[in-house]
Amino acid sequence: MLRDLALAAKAACSKDDQESLIPLILSLRELGEKAKKRGILSLEGDLSTIEDRFLKIGMQLIIDKTESQIVCDILDSDIYYNESNGRELLKKVIIREGVLRIQAGDTSRNIFLCTRIFLGKVDDSAFS
Repeated sequence: MLRDLALAAKAACSKDDQESLIPLILSLRELGEKAKKRGILSLEGDLSTIEDRFLKIGMQLIIDKTESQIVCDILDSDIYYNESNGRELLKKVIIREGVLRIQAGDTSRNIFLCTRIFLGKVDDSAFS
């Protein structure tokens, strides 16, 4: 899914739009760190603070211990069939990647690196 060039073209957006997604990437890193230290179930308390519908769905699925392929299929279906483009599509792609990495038990560093890559126009200093 992530190497789909048509999808990548639809997710293209300005540097400003990309920079607006920095807090999302940092939040995914924090969620991943918490899950790594305390377990995925520890994220259940964070659900009430998550406002983004797509992120909330993904987090609920992994907290419920849904099989990773099913999580992937559900998130992919939302991405492909809910008419997102530009910043919103890029946001969903980043969330998808982050949620799947959290579920896989990746380190917070890996989660950061693998979600940050989607913000190619953003300078590394913006994450400091």
